[in-house]
Amino acid sequence: MEISEFEKKRAANLIWNGAENYDIEPGFRVFDSDGRADLYWNSIVGAVHKHYDWKKLENFYNTFHEKVDQTAYESLFWLAMENCTFQREKDVRPVFPYLRREYAKRHLKALEGSFSLEDSAGQRVLAVTRGHFRRALGENEGLPDIVDVKLLNSIEVSGDLDTDQVIDRIADTLETFFTYRRPGSAKPVPREEKKSPFLLLFLRRRKRGRAQDLGPVRRLAFGYGEHLSEYGSEVLDQSHLRVSFAKYSAQTDEGLREYITDYFGKPLYDQKVVQKMEKEYCTGNHTDVRLHFTDGAYDEEMLKKGFAGKMRKEAIDQARENEKAYQENITRYNLSILRLTNQIRNSRLMRMDDQQVKSNSGRLDASLIWRGLELNDDRVFRKVLPGNTGNLTVDILLDASTSQVHRQPIVAAQGYMIAESLTRCGIPVRVYSFCSMNGYTVVNMFRDYNEPKKNRNIFRYFTTGANRDGLAIHLAAGMMKNNPAEYRLLIVLSDCKPNDAVKVRTSSGIYKDYAGSMGVEDTAAEVHRTRMQGITVLCVFTGDEKSLPSVQRIYGRQFARIRQLDLFADTVGSILQTCLRNI
Repeated sequence: MEISEFEKKRAANLIWNGAENYDIEPGFRVFDSDGRADLYWNSIVGAVHKHYDWKKLENFYNTFHEKVDQTAYESLFWLAMENCTFQREKDVRPVFPYLRREYAKRHLKALEGSFSLEDSAGQRVLAVTRGHFRRALGENEGLPDIVDVKLLNSIEVSGDLDTDQVIDRIADTLETFFTYRRPGSAKPVPREEKKSPFLLLFLRRRKRGRAQDLGPVRRLAFGYGEHLSEYGSEVLDQSHLRVSFAKYSAQTDEGLREYITDYFGKPLYDQKVVQKMEKEYCTGNHTDVRLHFTDGAYDEEMLKKGFAGKMRKEAIDQARENEKAYQENITRYNLSILRLTNQIRNSRLMRMDDQQVKSNSGRLDASLIWRGLELNDDRVFRKVLPGNTGNLTVDILLDASTSQVHRQPIVAAQGYMIAESLTRCGIPVRVYSFCSMNGYTVVNMFRDYNEPKKNRNIFRYFTTGANRDGLAIHLAAGMMKNNPAEYRLLIVLSDCKPNDAVKVRTSSGIYKDYAGSMGVEDTAAEVHRTRMQGITVLCVFTGDEKSLPSVQRIYGRQFARIRQLDLFADTVGSILQTCLRNI
């Protein structure tokens, strides 16, 4: 089986997302029989990093090395870790039960085919694996007929145990049901293990031969595991850091820019324009960051350029998946659009009365002169506009970082529904996404104010890399400042987990990670600065319970949390109405 670099990178991204930490070095990755990164198992591996002491687990795992039943022990170890980690994650990440069920269905079907392990211990482990995932599907009837239930119960470790307790539980299980002995164990050797010297010599040779044959990628009871650290393989480059480019000028600015272009699409603006924007926006906490603006345009030649080309294909495929998922629920989505449209129309701001607005011409308003002096705002005049919605524009900003990978169709659908509802109300809308990679913050444009028929482009939404939320909001505010509309609204769809590789350069010369409280505080400051410019900012929160303090710190009360699809229109509509009325 051949595993491509593309799938290895994808597995690493899944692990980083599961761990919620882009600094770890994945030493174990899981692939299916076709060499594809397994979505569920790599997410579990990442979550193991989050909940347990990986170094202790790795040291214990290495005690299996060169044992006769090494692959059986490794398979049972990961089944145990899957069970306890799933118990810790299932309530935090609602997608995990779904991913587990889907994996169980696929794997049980595979076990009915040709997938097998050759020796008796391997066959026993396969039976336990089958029983474990039948239980995951709620199929308990008939288990004693196909599996050793005592072994199954023993290996299904509870999520209440800590790292040391988990290791002890797995070791006790292997000692009870197999011939495993942990290092330094004084436990007496069973009679069947008291072999003759000639037989012991044969077994040692057999163990050495089998260990050499195993290799870094070996078949386990649940798929194919790639063991990197054990065999001294290369340390993975994180996808959001500088990488070694196969067909590019390695590590040069031009080579990196070409890589970003092939990965995300052709640039929208001339390089001189971008450099001017970098000089204006990439300052303070965002010094050393580069910018790339694109609408996803590409040519066939770009699709042939190594990993970047493969990721461009992946983005194209994801657009189809997003559209397909929307069509499968189109009745519910259309109902939400209809309800949200009606709520926006019924807000007080939508009344058709003539309105007095600020302008750069008309009758001078003395109370506004200070804005011209202090804020460089030349709209210090008043004029009457006939009643319409042309004095309001809305920008929709989508967080497209890897932490959103499991929610791609949902976020795309939410962005589309908001944009479509506003479009039906005659309100100009601009929609774009952002992510960070290799020192670049990438802005992907889906539609502009004067393109009401391009809402479908939002289904091009694709997640990868990291996210520098503060810079993204700073850029959005900058793009909106020249907007002639009287009222401007910025809606951010995000899980509120700022995290980027480019560190923050402090005034004292110390570098700090753009993550955790640093990222949250920077984003909160940019939101406050944007609001002080007269732009209303609100968030449609797409994250989990753990990020609630972050979204509250960044956006205050101006956010909507979508708990279920049927409540989307009411939840978003309510906060939109409140914001529109207060503008």
